[in-house]
Amino acid sequence: MSACPCGSTLPYTACCGRWHAGSGHLQAPDAEALMRSRYAAYVLGLGDYLRDTWHPSTRPAETIDGDSAVRWLGLDVKRHVAADAD
Repeated sequence: MSACPCGSTLPYTACCGRWHAGSGHLQAPDAEALMRSRYAAYVLGLGDYLRDTWHPSTRPAETIDGDSAVRWLGLDVKRHVAADAD
C-alpha cells in the first residue's frame, strides 16, 4: 500500500482514502482528519471531494484541480486540540 499524501504514516486506504470513498454519510471525525483529507484530495485531483467539503462562502468559483489558480504547497500539521464535541 502506498503512503497517504497527507503526510501521515498510514497507508492511503486506512487514512484519507476512507473519507474520499465515503458515500456522503462517512465524514472525517475531526478538523485534523478533514484538513488532511482535503489536502490529499487536492494532491490526487479529487475536485468533487474538495468542492463538497468547502463552504460555499469561501470556495473558489473555478474548478479546484491541478490547473486551478489555487495552489496548495504542502501540509504541516503543527497541533490539533479538540475544544469540545462540536
